Amino acid sequence: MSHLHSSQRVPNSATSSQDHIVAVVVTYNRLDLLRMTMEGIRQGACRPDCVVVVNNDSTDGTAAYLDNLEYDIPLDIIHLSKNTGGAGGFAVGIDRALFTHQADLVWVMDDDTQPLENTLLASYRAWRDYSVIRSERPAFVASRVVWKNGLDHPMNTMRTMFGATRRQHQLAQKVGGRPIRSGSFVSLLMDAAVMRRVGLPWADFFIWNDDFEYSTRLAHHRHAIAVDDSVVVHHTKTFGTTDADPGKRFYNDVRNKIWVFTRCRTLTPLEKVLYSGSTVRLWCSTLLRTSKKKKYAGYFYHGIKSSLKPFRSNQDVLAGAYDFSDVRQQCVSCSSPEQKFSVLMSTYSRDDARFLDRAIASNTVEQNRAPDEFVLVKDGVLTPELDEVIERWCARSRKGEVCPIKVVSLPRNAGLANALNEGLKECSYDVVARADADDISLPHRFERQLPELVGKNVAVLGSSMFEVSLDASYIESERHAVLGSEQIRSAFAHRNPMFHPTVIFRKSAVEAVGGYEEVPGAEDYWLWSRMNAAGFVFQNIADSLVKYRTGAGVYTRRGGVGAFTKDVKVQQTLYNGGMINKTDFVTNLGVRLVYRFVPVGLRKKAFRSLIGSGQADNNLRKEKCS
Repeated sequence: MSHLHSSQRVPNSATSSQDHIVAVVVTYNRLDLLRMTMEGIRQGACRPDCVVVVNNDSTDGTAAYLDNLEYDIPLDIIHLSKNTGGAGGFAVGIDRALFTHQADLVWVMDDDTQPLENTLLASYRAWRDYSVIRSERPAFVASRVVWKNGLDHPMNTMRTMFGATRRQHQLAQKVGGRPIRSGSFVSLLMDAAVMRRVGLPWADFFIWNDDFEYSTRLAHHRHAIAVDDSVVVHHTKTFGTTDADPGKRFYNDVRNKIWVFTRCRTLTPLEKVLYSGSTVRLWCSTLLRTSKKKKYAGYFYHGIKSSLKPFRSNQDVLAGAYDFSDVRQQCVSCSSPEQKFSVLMSTYSRDDARFLDRAIASNTVEQNRAPDEFVLVKDGVLTPELDEVIERWCARSRKGEVCPIKVVSLPRNAGLANALNEGLKECSYDVVARADADDISLPHRFERQLPELVGKNVAVLGSSMFEVSLDASYIESERHAVLGSEQIRSAFAHRNPMFHPTVIFRKSAVEAVGGYEEVPGAEDYWLWSRMNAAGFVFQNIADSLVKYRTGAGVYTRRGGVGAFTKDVKVQQTLYNGGMINKTDFVTNLGVRLVYRFVPVGLRKKAFRSLIGSGQADNNLRKEKCS
């Protein structure tokens, strides 16, 4: 059961209107401390735009207090019918923040956390100032946690990340922080885009280590920082680490840590060795120091025994108490073939100005169904030739000869994924067509694709495409797309069945899973895989609607150590994200190992035999290119 207090929104001068911050508080039978937490949030120099409070079936008057609370920040109060622990409460609250309140940032805390005046402000500023490129900002910012005596709380002291790069240290130091690998749900400000990519905390952890698992999942191959200027007080009963008389919670600590080390993919092998060593030391300390050795030995035994079974899904744990959001509901249904749409393109300094000019023309004035908007991202400083092409097209747009053109300028090269995320934010319409700066869309591309997407249960629609010579005068091959939604779904475990330069998609669906993420050479594959796992529907059109420039050396670049190293990173990303299993991981790398190191000629034949038509009749090729 939930209640939304829709009190008037108080302007938040400390944050921009684009950064919608939602606080999440989980409470259970600590009414006096909860009052302190809520007052701390309200009196902050920077305040969230909404506060989600999850009441874990408290019996001490908490429900009545919350239902009658006069608060000048909008409240969303969720009363659960059973105590689901901190893990369950945060899973519910975060789900609500992400998919009901559309948060940009989520700030979480327990009901024994006391935020101070500058807690949120310092965390937000550190996150914001970390990088001018939004997608490069930390996955989370952890506050400094002190006890009632003002000393750093040993239970919530974040260690500086082992093996952090020089760049990570420099970026963190610039905002008064340091790189870390894990954080505590005692004031953690998290990037909602990253949260949408990795999912929710595991409710079955109940208490302890759910924040450790979730924060390490968020920060897996991403930056995270702790900021000393952001301070909260943690009002625990005792001043100590988890080995200081944890009671029955020792069972949860043992079970949950073993789950993290054996059933989760959030830690690298080296990290598992380091963290498990530290964990064993704490367990030994607990067992040796307690006067209730027999009871604690029982907790230890049952914790190990319970860890042999996998943890349950959030839906199973919260069945009958809370219905989790279906991210597919984020997908806006389009009902008319006349649906307006944007074209999204990114260009950087190494692009050819002639190709960019041709690409813009083929996706605007040459289309039978012209787009309603063209969004072009300048990924860093461009050459004068590229800038001249862009300005010429913008001038034509101002005259009304071309659809409205939005130019998004990034101060430095941020990579394709980050550039596309920045451009996607500027797209005015839910339907977005992707186009590359060196490829050519055939005149009937959008006319053909729109009816297959709008008004249908399809989130991403691609097509086949032609491989053409560098000057686009000669078709070398035709790449055939995988057809049928089920065939596409099954193909994701082994290869990317969608050709990125041909796709048209729903912006709402892409944003529901956190958008693009930097995975060199596979930004789109990682995005589609997450969307596929979330249940979104993919389709392809058999017709070739795009001319994809290959040019000299394209198949040479697909071979060698460098290409295989990227393969390893891509497969690791898919495996760590739960998209493939160990068998898929080994099989995929085995196939790619052979492919990357065979002679170039054989590599070309193998690739084209897999997804292309190979050599076509010369007359047919010339006819199709004309």
